[in-house]
Amino acid sequence: DGMDNKPFISVSIKTLNESKGIEKTIDSIRRQLVGYPHKIIVADSLSTDNTQQLAVNKGVTVVSLTDPGDRCCGVGHQLGYLFSEGDYLLLMDGDMELEEGFIDRAIAFLQAEPEYAGVAGTVEMDDAVNYEFKSRKQRINQIYPIGDCDHLGGGGLYRRSAIEKIGYLTNRNLHAYEEAELGLRITGAGYKLRRLDIPYFSHTSHTMPTFKMLMHRWKTRYYQAPGELLRCSWGKPWFMGALKIVRNEAVFALYLILLFAALLTLNGKVMAVALLPLLVFTLLKIVKNRSLSDGLQSVINMVVRSAGLLKGCIYPVRDPLTPPNSKIIHE
Repeated sequence: DGMDNKPFISVSIKTLNESKGIEKTIDSIRRQLVGYPHKIIVADSLSTDNTQQLAVNKGVTVVSLTDPGDRCCGVGHQLGYLFSEGDYLLLMDGDMELEEGFIDRAIAFLQAEPEYAGVAGTVEMDDAVNYEFKSRKQRINQIYPIGDCDHLGGGGLYRRSAIEKIGYLTNRNLHAYEEAELGLRITGAGYKLRRLDIPYFSHTSHTMPTFKMLMHRWKTRYYQAPGELLRCSWGKPWFMGALKIVRNEAVFALYLILLFAALLTLNGKVMAVALLPLLVFTLLKIVKNRSLSDGLQSVINMVVRSAGLLKGCIYPVRDPLTPPNSKIIHE
C-alpha cells in the first residue's frame, strides 16, 4: 500500500483554550500525513473552552493534565511525547496550520542526514496588533534563522530516537524557552538542528492589547522563564549556553539589583548615577523604535522580564523526567 516503507510520525499539538483554531490545525496536519502511518495527539493543559471536545470529535488521541498547577509551555509537548510512538515527532501548537509539502521535504532531509536530530522551516505570521508581536514580526529572520541553528523555536520535526537518548522532550518546569533548552540538550548530545528554507506553518497572533498581554504573561509566569532556564541548567554542561540565551535579561536583572541597592542609600548623587543607564537605555529604545510609546513599551517589557528572571531563579523545580499527572480523554 506504499505505507510499509514510510516512517511512522507522531504529532504532538499542545493546547490551552484553542477552540478557535484546533480543528484547522488538525485538518492541516491530516492533509500532509496522507500516505504516512501516523498518530495525532492533542496534549491539553485543562482547557476551559471546548478544545478537548472539538479534538475528540476529530477522532484524534486527546490527553489532558489533571492539575492546573502543572500548566506551562514546557509541559504540553512533554505530555504529547509520553503518548507518542514511531520514528518521528512533529510539534505544533493549536493556533498553527501546517504548510503543504513540509513533511515530505523534512523527512527526506532527516533520512539523508543522520547527524541531524530535527528540522523546522520558515514561519508565516499574520499582521500583528500588539507591540510584542509587531516586534517579533520585524525580527522574524533573527528568531527563525535559516540553516544550521542551536534550537528550533516554534516547533519542528524531530527524530524520536534522539529524544529518547536525551531523556525527555520539553522541560515541564519551563514557562517559555522550552525549545531553547531542548536545543541545548540536543546539540550537547552531539546532534545538529537545521531550519530548512521551506514553509513550515502559518500562525495566528494573539489580539490582546499590549499592556493586558504584559499583565497576562506576568500572571501566567511566562516572564519567569529566563530564571527557570538558568535554574534548570545550573551545574549542567549547557549552563553557559543557557546564560547566553537570556543574557539581556540577566544583565538587566543585575542592573535592577544594583539600582535597588542605590535607591536604598537615599544618597542623591548615588541615585542619579544609578538611574543614568536606565535613562540612556530608554532614549536609545525610543530613537530605535522611532516612537515614544514603542520605546517605553520596550523598556517596560525589559524591566518586567528581568524581574521575572529573578523570580524564576527562586522557584522550586521538579525532575523533568517525572511525568505530569494526566488522563486520557480519547484514544
